[in-house]
Amino acid sequence: MLSSSLSKAGAAGVAGTCSDYLLVCQAKTLSLNEGSWHFTLESADGTPVFAAGDDEIGDLNRLTLLAAVRGMESIDGPSSVTLLSNNRYLIRSLSDSLPRWRENDFVWEHFGRRIDVQHADLWRRIDRALSIHRVQACLVASRVVSLGRDSGANLGGSESPRLRVDSPHRSVSPPHSPVQPSDSLRQWLLGGGATSDSSPPRRRFAAADLFESA
Repeated sequence: MLSSSLSKAGAAGVAGTCSDYLLVCQAKTLSLNEGSWHFTLESADGTPVFAAGDDEIGDLNRLTLLAAVRGMESIDGPSSVTLLSNNRYLIRSLSDSLPRWRENDFVWEHFGRRIDVQHADLWRRIDRALSIHRVQACLVASRVVSLGRDSGANLGGSESPRLRVDSPHRSVSPPHSPVQPSDSLRQWLLGGGATSDSSPPRRRFAAADLFESA
């Protein structure tokens, strides 16, 4: 499932000829307060531009914010950016919470005291980046729908699926070597594994392919 939300539009100075980028933000946690973040930045045609990551102290939300803010800060000059993440906190906050936090200077009242919103330091940096770039944020989610015949499990029921063969299939020679997906989006969606598909490459994903209407 792919869903999209529009974050804050960039500054008025962003021209229609600015570069397009795909920013993939990821984070992993080893414990409640420790993990790693990573981002990859590609041009619109899939050419790798920059990638970075590191181990940090923080929960999963903070690590994802680090990937997002450092990815946007790595872009030189106002640009149009499509940001991909599987973190709902990041995507929902960009469209729903950030405008309110901005109006309140990233503080909120708690039992009569004014305190910073969670991860206010990173949200201020993200807000600054959004004032420079035009950003579309996409939530990417996936779930297992099949375990395959060889796994011995069937998600649709307890019985093994019955196969029907109406005519013999011509044999297909295996490829000489596995083909690695050339862009980070495919690598992420495929879990970083290789594919044995020997057919000609398909049309690349475009930003319009990633969005579905609400």
